[in-house]
Amino acid sequence: MRARVIVGLVGAPIGVWVVWAGGIPFAVITLLVAGVAAYEYALMCRTKTWSPSASLVVVASTMFVADAVFWSGRFTGLGLTFVLLGSLFLEVAKGRPVNSVGGPALEVFGSLYCGWALGRFCLIRSSLGRAGLGLALLFVVLVWMNDMGAFFTGRAFGRRKLAPGLSPSKTIEGAIGGVAWALAASVAFKALGDASGLWYTLDWLHACTFALVVACCGQLGDLAESAMKRDAGIKDAGWILPGHGGILDRFDSFFFAAPVAYYYLILIVPGLGVM
Repeated sequence: MRARVIVGLVGAPIGVWVVWAGGIPFAVITLLVAGVAAYEYALMCRTKTWSPSASLVVVASTMFVADAVFWSGRFTGLGLTFVLLGSLFLEVAKGRPVNSVGGPALEVFGSLYCGWALGRFCLIRSSLGRAGLGLALLFVVLVWMNDMGAFFTGRAFGRRKLAPGLSPSKTIEGAIGGVAWALAASVAFKALGDASGLWYTLDWLHACTFALVVACCGQLGDLAESAMKRDAGIKDAGWILPGHGGILDRFDSFFFAAPVAYYYLILIVPGLGVM
């Protein structure tokens, strides 16, 4: 637990600075996250009979993120074409039908999971005009506060298992605590933003609704990755972050919640979709 807290205390201000700075620092960090997560995903899949190409998943994942950061998602279709046809080309290049169903399926899914999904978070920062900074910061704060709230509330008050077949340590009380912490964080973030004028804020209804959406999706993302790890027979997807495991373990909530958050903002919040 001590290592987990230390990594969180060090990583949180770095993450906030990267989002605030934008530009090259933001691009470098998000590309690294996508690439390392994709590599961890490919290694995790290799514990099963069907194995994806790590190189293809890493390249495609970073392509999706680069497109979101530098070109506002203009070439998403090109990225999809690359991973789809690239995965099929690799099967033809083998010259024999080995893993010819599972390989492409895992490669396409892994690229979407580690690259396209994270790219939707990048679009929040890069394609929503003056609102992008505040909304990207809010998203990061909500994901982290949801994780922290679920962890500490679960340790203190957790009694009833949330999904014992997927993640035995998670509890219903912890899940409720995570949502409550995220909601409180969104209220504080809006109040501070309104008072200081440092960042764009949603109105009160959307600030609260957005917090609930991100918190619930973040917890679903955590459970989804837990299901994949249990199926693969591993505890952690990596080892790079002490107390957390790998990048995939730390950003599983991001990968699930980011697309939902992005489309909530551009489709439901008035005005954002036309910026």
